Formats: sequence, C-alpha cells, structure tokens
Amino acid sequence: MHSFLPSIGFTNIKNRQQLEPIYRQILESPDRKFISTISADTCLVQFSKDFGERFGISLVGEMSKDGSISIEYYFPYVTSKLLTDDENIYVEKYSDKRAYAGVSSDFSLGMTLIFFITNIADYEKSLWMNRSNKYFSKAYFSGLSVNGMIILDVDDHSDKNTSYGNAKRSKLIEAAKKGDPDAIESLTLEDMDTYNTIGRRTHKEDVLSIVKSSFMPVGIETDHYAVIGTITSYIETTNSYTNESIYLIDVESNDLTFTVAINKNHLLGEPAPGRRFKGDVWLQGHIVNP
Repeated sequence: MHSFLPSIGFTNIKNRQQLEPIYRQILESPDRKFISTISADTCLVQFSKDFGERFGISLVGEMSKDGSISIEYYFPYVTSKLLTDDENIYVEKYSDKRAYAGVSSDFSLGMTLIFFITNIADYEKSLWMNRSNKYFSKAYFSGLSVNGMIILDVDDHSDKNTSYGNAKRSKLIEAAKKGDPDAIESLTLEDMDTYNTIGRRTHKEDVLSIVKSSFMPVGIETDHYAVIGTITSYIETTNSYTNESIYLIDVESNDLTFTVAINKNHLLGEPAPGRRFKGDVWLQGHIVNP
C-alpha cells in the first residue's frame, strides 16, 4: 500500500482488497479524467477523484483500442493554490513506470529540487502534440506528510535583512555554478562563519531556536524532504470517505511556498499562522505549460 495514504485520511487501508471499493468509485465517477494518446493503438489515462478539499487519489494506466483499461499504479495527491515561478524546471521520466519527476535548480535552496509531477496525462498530451518544452517556469508545489509537529517561531526582528541576505546568497550560488571564483570564495567563507556561529550557540541553545527554516533531502527517495517552515495559513477539512480530519497547511521554507496535507491524528500540536511546521514531506508539483 502507498505509505502516504494516511496523509489524506485513509489510515485503515492495509491491503489491496480494501482499496478495491475506492478503485471502483474513482473509475465510475472521477472528478477529472485525462486521456492522452501515446501510440497508434494505446492511450494513457488518468482518473482523479477528490475525497476532500483539494486532496484525493489518482489512478494512472493505459486504455487500448477496444476501450479496456489496465491500471498501472495509483498515488494520493494534494493540490496547492500557491504558484511558484522558476526558470529552471525540467522533466525526467521514471525508469520503472510511466511517471515523471520535475527537477529544479533552485538557487534560493542552494540545491537541486526534485518533485513528483501529478498532472501526468496532461504532460503526456503536450508531448504527443509537440507543445511541451524541455523547460518549465511555473509549478504549484504541494506535499504529503505522515508525521509532523508544530513548533513556535524564532524571535526574529530582522525579516528585511534576512530577505536581503537570501536574495544575495541566491545570486552568489547562481554565479558559483557558472564558475565565478569570487562567488565560490564568498560562499565558502559564509558557510564557515555560519558553521562556527551555530557551533558556539548550540552549547547554550536548542537547535530549533537557531534554525528558522530548513529544507533537506531525507531517506533514499529523491523527492522526500525534511522540512522546517513558517505557517502562513491553514484549514481543517474532512475525508468524505473515512471522516478523518485533515490539515492543509501553507508553509514557507527557504523561500519555497507549498501546501502540506497531514492527518490531524499524526500532527503534534495546533497549527497557527506564524508558528512553524516540522516534518517529513513527499514533495509533489503540478507543472504549468507555457
């Protein structure tokens, strides 16, 4: 079973037999149905059904000329209203299934960002019609989490200085990737100063009072991240199938904004704007064709 089903309220789904009624419901009454030609006699199909506000399950498979459908895999999803502009998103296909990953060299994060693309059939259709570029500039980022906690914000009165510092660092990282020796030296010295400062402060302070936000890869999956970020807004909604309560939390971490879906029973603490979310996230994205 998909390990992130509990994120959207399907905590008690333990085997494929329990999924069958949900499968049938999605196939019989999908909220969205996408069909894309991938060869002369085969189409890619994606059926998506919402089981709450902006979250649900998607089935992906193939449809033959006679109309028979074979489902290859499924995945839970959550959608976001937060549009991110990025000039460096490109798409790579997974080797084991007809799915795609978005790859972004995000200079504000200082690392390569990898996420699971949710609008698969839409992207396949653009490929078939030769309307898709190799690079994309916009995406709606979201994430699923099966464990998380709410922590208080850092007492920080230097938001303007922080924003200026982040913008300056992004420019340095961009220049360093192009081989600028001065930028490389500046980043190296900055990292050394940061390391020394944190080393001194951790003797007297908790690390969560020092680190305001963090966005780091976690585990062996390339699109899983350990996140600490500031909550900008949130809503509590309900899974219409199981009646489990789900939080949809808008988070800003290292200048990246995205929506996290997490089961209320799996979140320690009460979310509120200004507080911080800490947890592991499976990052998803809905890419926007130019």
